[in-house]
Amino acid sequence: MKHITVRDIERATKGTLICMNEEEEEGDVAERQVTDLCINSQKIKAGDLFVPLLGENTDGHNYLPSAMEKAAAALTAKAPEELYGTPEALAAAKKRGDVLIRVEDTEKALQDVGAYIRMQYEPPVIGVTGSVGKTTTRRMIATALGGNREVYETPGNLNSRYGVPIATSRMLDQPSEVAVLEMGIDRIGEMDILQYVARPEIAVCTMIGVCHMEYFGTQEVIRQEKLKVASEDAILFLNADDKLLREMKGRATAKEVYFYGLSQDAEYRAEELRNINDGVRFVYCHEDVRIPVELPVAGDHNVRNAVVAMAICDYLGLDLEESAKALADFQPMRQLVRRTKAGTVVIDDTYNASPDSMKASLQVLSEHAAAGSHWAVLGDMFELGSLEKELHASVGDAFAGLHVDRLVTVGDLAKELAKHAEQALPGLKVQSFDGLEDATALLKAELKPEDVVLMKASHGMHFDEIVSAVLQ
Repeated sequence: MKHITVRDIERATKGTLICMNEEEEEGDVAERQVTDLCINSQKIKAGDLFVPLLGENTDGHNYLPSAMEKAAAALTAKAPEELYGTPEALAAAKKRGDVLIRVEDTEKALQDVGAYIRMQYEPPVIGVTGSVGKTTTRRMIATALGGNREVYETPGNLNSRYGVPIATSRMLDQPSEVAVLEMGIDRIGEMDILQYVARPEIAVCTMIGVCHMEYFGTQEVIRQEKLKVASEDAILFLNADDKLLREMKGRATAKEVYFYGLSQDAEYRAEELRNINDGVRFVYCHEDVRIPVELPVAGDHNVRNAVVAMAICDYLGLDLEESAKALADFQPMRQLVRRTKAGTVVIDDTYNASPDSMKASLQVLSEHAAAGSHWAVLGDMFELGSLEKELHASVGDAFAGLHVDRLVTVGDLAKELAKHAEQALPGLKVQSFDGLEDATALLKAELKPEDVVLMKASHGMHFDEIVSAVLQ
């Protein structure tokens, strides 16, 4: 947050500055620099603005007094007397000279700060959303752009209504000529907030899946909410291979709408796909432009991600050969290909799961060259609402025609997946377990060096523990 002061925070939030040390001059306090935003008191650093948030189980205000031992300032929705609780704590705050900015709602104020700093960033901002593939697409776009420009991209997984303001607040900290922000939602109305904060000039929607159905209800509602990523003045790129996005041709409200994918009528598309080792080659096509691209990751979904990355570089008038060269060195964050000490290939896709992403990962497994058996180790998927049983079954149905030899499932919901997979793929050997321990023991006993195994489930299933055990 280069050159951002307490006064700037006060203006952005329309808050009221409170200096606990009444002898300090308000002007001096107001010019104090703030170097970062922090919502976790355990990670507070000197110079941070601490933002206490109201969670389901706790109130961040409870940790504000201790956070102020390092923080430069803090937002608060409470009066000092209520905040510090005891006369002793209040006296300590005055002695430290705690600086507070009183606001009505700390979450809204956090977003106001992010939006304020975003408006000082002059280069183009690209926003990426979608039910599946946000992080990989964001990384591919940043990688392709990086062949030509200095790029700022969302750090880690700061893609929520809390994370995006923190991501935008850091956009001024390093020189960059373009920014790529990931924008994730799981509730109705959240994209309005993220759009207000990030304000992307170029937006991408990867696909409309069935994530968070418990809260959205229908895919049409998901589409409606996701497409709020683009304002009427923005450029919008939509996946032409996604049925629900394809239906938006001529209906989306952005300034310009372009389609990308594998479909032959997409303005930006991939042709001549060919699998190579653990990756894929294709030709990027747009009008009379044809550029060979080689990716070190497999799967049609990754080809689509690369196409939109090239499309944005193309739209911005960048050197596409340099962009293609950069994509050849792409490093994924989610679907990692690892090896056990014995040599077994592990496709580690344990970060999270939805029906659509699980089907895509199964396709990658099926196409992976291996002398031994192809194993799928799959677990429960969460937040699917009343459709959870039906959607797990749909993943099982997707086994039809795949090259998979063994299926191991963990969890109650995944048993429905296993039942349908066994019906869809004759000869598939299926074993289901209630917990991680038994599944791990089976894998350690029966995996062979020449095998390949996919690990995937919702984050709450803790499949990273299986991966760690198998890799040992």
